[in-house]
Amino acid sequence: DYQKSTSRRLDTTVQIRLDKAKDPELLSAMRQAGINTLAIGFESPIGEELKAMNKHIRPEDMLAFTKTFHKFGFLIHGMFIFGYPVKEGVNFIMSARQRVEHFRNFIKKAKIDTIQVLLPGPLPGTELRHRLATQNRIYLTQDVGWEYYDGNFPLFEPDEPMSAEEMQASLRKIMGKFYQFKYMFMIGFNIFSFSTLIFYLHNIKSGWRKWYRPWRNDLIRFGGWIIIRQWTSRFKKDKFWQKLQKAKEHLKK
Repeated sequence: DYQKSTSRRLDTTVQIRLDKAKDPELLSAMRQAGINTLAIGFESPIGEELKAMNKHIRPEDMLAFTKTFHKFGFLIHGMFIFGYPVKEGVNFIMSARQRVEHFRNFIKKAKIDTIQVLLPGPLPGTELRHRLATQNRIYLTQDVGWEYYDGNFPLFEPDEPMSAEEMQASLRKIMGKFYQFKYMFMIGFNIFSFSTLIFYLHNIKSGWRKWYRPWRNDLIRFGGWIIIRQWTSRFKKDKFWQKLQKAKEHLKK
């Protein structure tokens, strides 16, 4: 009603569960309400990690649901957790390199527009913290303080054969592959291709969507490259690696 009375089109982002893709009536209403972008917690494309998070969904189902969201015209912001530790007794071994490939392949197959990948945070009161503390895997906060509990730093000994250093580096490998400098040139290309909208005069709305999505994504990916570069510069000035080594030594005692 507000949009009709003011003749203004809203552009809204909401967070939503993957299984809401089963409700076409809801998705249609969301589009009519001006919701264009969905923030979705995919968490992980690795089945064993999803089970450890008590997520009752399979990676292949996540791909199918994402396809449905795209059919309705939504842009997708995917949120992931890298290196979530599986529960004791689960026979699962995967290297950091293999995990990175799983993430990259899933993001590509799902055609996710923008991503955020963080590391697991064993916050006080959670099942994850209790489990890792019982296994003596959490770094002492006197070594790795609470200021590092933002999802960008390893806070515990990861599942073998992965090391904490590899887990940290994997974030940059995934995000660095997705957000790159080259997208600056793609932005220019998309601007020059704007004139191709003339071929969609019979359906200008469809033509606009086909042009806008890659232009918007390239713009964000270039901006993401700038942010990652700035973060990496600050990280190099920090003494986190020294703190991490002390934390590891204290765990061994």
